[in-house]
Order: sequence, then structure tokens, then C-alpha cells
Amino acid sequence: MARYRLHHSLGRRAVIRQLHRWAKRYFNDLKRCSHQKLSDALLVALLLSRLVFKHPFPSIWWNILREDRHDLPSYTQAYTRGQRLLERLEAVATPLQSCTEVIVDSMPLPVCRPKRGKRCSFPGARWGYGTQGDVYGYKLHAWVTASGAIVQYLIRPANLHDTTVSDELNRRWPDFGGPRIIGDKGYCCLGYVFPPKSNTRYDTGWRPGRHPRLRKRIETVFSGLVEAQIRSVQTKTLRSLRLRVVLAILAHNLAQP
Repeated sequence: MARYRLHHSLGRRAVIRQLHRWAKRYFNDLKRCSHQKLSDALLVALLLSRLVFKHPFPSIWWNILREDRHDLPSYTQAYTRGQRLLERLEAVATPLQSCTEVIVDSMPLPVCRPKRGKRCSFPGARWGYGTQGDVYGYKLHAWVTASGAIVQYLIRPANLHDTTVSDELNRRWPDFGGPRIIGDKGYCCLGYVFPPKSNTRYDTGWRPGRHPRLRKRIETVFSGLVEAQIRSVQTKTLRSLRLRVVLAILAHNLAQP
């Protein structure tokens, strides 16, 4: 994806052209019928452009795009088409690649404020605990390389422990070349590199001179996803939450050198 690395000094039209050039590699660039207003590749490029310029409101950003492109459909129609491309987007966001080491961690994805959790009927959401306290919703569990690229991720209910979901991530461990997995003290089990506890009886592989800097990388990546409004509670279905996450991850990976 380095060929399509985005420069924030580019204008809106230049960024959309660059994103469109990348999207044509994975999505159809032809209109399926005569009344279709834009192709799948151009739709993905327009949805990603908001995250490049870090605009907080999708519908307002779409209205800004319609000032230059009067033939665009409404935001509701574009968003519905984006949800139909969800599975393809998730496959493109996590391509197989060989890694020597990855950092694993999780971040909360609340679907409502904590005080409204008892009345929330979001499907599959559960109470969980994070570094900032109780959260009602889901958690994003991800593998991040030393360069800051997200190579795979899962969205699971917030009540599941980090090691439980990490076992699901490890099912694709051979596909990524068997990397060394670096975690925090929440991943204190065999097969991980983590900071030793006071009662640890064996060498966990943690090196204070190197691994804390790697752990800081995934915290920086999560901060960038939060800046992309990934934690916004304005969502009603799991598919809409998945679409928001995969677009943020694609935009993040495309911006990597």
C-alpha cells in the first residue's frame, strides 16, 4: 500500500483520485446498471476520503462532496451500498503478509453511555471493563506491526477476556509467518511476550530496553482510530459498527509509509 500513501498537503480532488486508483484494484469500477450513479470503487474512495481529512460528520462530508459532484446519490443510498460491500472491505483490510513480530491489544467500542446501558437493546452488546472504567458494547482486538500497520482484527463483546479473543486471532498465526506476539500483562500466558509479574517463575521474553517502545506503537495506532470517530456511539446495528471500523482501519493502513 506504500504506492498509495496519502499526503495531507493534497487537495480533496487529488486525494479522491489517489484513493480511486487504489480501490480499482479490489472493487468493480463499472456501473452495474444504467441508473447507478457511481461504481463500487469510486464509492469506497469517497467513503475513505472523509477519514483522510478527519471530518467528524459523515453526512456533512457527503454534502460537501456533492457540491463538486452533483450526480452523487444521497448519503443514505451510499451508506446502504457501503454495507453491502462490508465483507469485501474486511477481506481487503487484512491481507496476508509475513511478519516477524506483532503487538496485540484491545480497545473498547461503546455503543451507548454507561448510564444508558441498562436500557440499551443493541444486539450482542455486553458489559465489560477497560482502562477508563466500565463500558457497554464491544471491544476491538488487533494485531499491529512495528511499523504501525493493522494486519488483522476482531470485534467481540466487551465481556470476553483478551486472551480468549487472542486465541481466535492466533488461528491465522501460521498465515502470517508465525510472528512473535507481544502483549501486556493481560496476556500473561505461554506463547506471548509480556511484562513479568512479581510471581512469574520463568522468562517471558520481555526486554525493558526494547519492548516498551513497541507497546507504545499500538497505543498510538488506537489513538489515531479514536480520532477517526471509531468510538462514536451513533450506531444502531453491528454491521454499521463493523463498517465504521473497517473504513477507519483501511484509511489508517493506506496512510502508512
